[in-house]
Amino acid sequence: MMPTPAEEASVAERLKRPFTTLYAPAHLCPVCGSVLQLQYLNPICDALSRDWELTELQRRFLNCREGCRCVQCGSSARIRNLARTILEVINLRCGTALQVFKDLPGCPALQAFRVAEINNCAALHTSLAKLPHLEYSEYGSNDSSVRSEDLMTLSYEDHSFDLVLMTDVLEHVPDYHKALQEVRRVLREDGVLIFTVPLLMERKTDIRARQEADGSLVLLRPPSYHGNYAQRRPDMLVVYEFGYDFLVELSGLFKTSIYAHDGFGGLVASVFVCRRSA
Repeated sequence: MMPTPAEEASVAERLKRPFTTLYAPAHLCPVCGSVLQLQYLNPICDALSRDWELTELQRRFLNCREGCRCVQCGSSARIRNLARTILEVINLRCGTALQVFKDLPGCPALQAFRVAEINNCAALHTSLAKLPHLEYSEYGSNDSSVRSEDLMTLSYEDHSFDLVLMTDVLEHVPDYHKALQEVRRVLREDGVLIFTVPLLMERKTDIRARQEADGSLVLLRPPSYHGNYAQRRPDMLVVYEFGYDFLVELSGLFKTSIYAHDGFGGLVASVFVCRRSA
């Protein structure tokens, strides 16, 4: 039986972890460590807003999520929140006191960590690339130095990674259920998946396309794209617009926490921390 919005709201409240940390000074960018100065852009274009059927308030929240950027490193609020969450998880697990993401590669506790970065994590990638055991992949990569991985059929062996990272990827995957199962498979017993997706708690997940048995993708709604909307890149086609029902499935697969950062409505700018369940 499909959960009701009220039931899902209850799940969200149970999973939510108000974000507090001893280590991240509020006046510093958690990505580059500079004194945080922000520029405000409005990347949610009219076409995407119409496709997504956003209210004006939802559009403002998403504009802030994507367009509130550090002047120094260009990291959006989404990426800064992801950085804060990764640092928090590592500090709690390793007993470290990392404050900014750029210091992460020099942390002795991480030298043996196996990390999978599935598609580029924007301003975090430069630091992640310095980790000795990073496996970085880009779907459809034509670069011989960068592997291409399909999230629904990962090539990695079982129990390979301490940490799997991705940001705003699942909504473009033809079958996100398979993708989550694959990530769970490649995580070690104490491994953690940390990721973001655009999520609107006010509505149920909307499926905009369906994958057929032969692998083809059938559009159920007019095509919609993230990133530069005018480019209409095939890998940026929106397959899912995630809503309240996504959380029940997620918490069924993983021991899940939602790191809910201040300043946003609902869970728009939250980061999901998922540990392998027993």
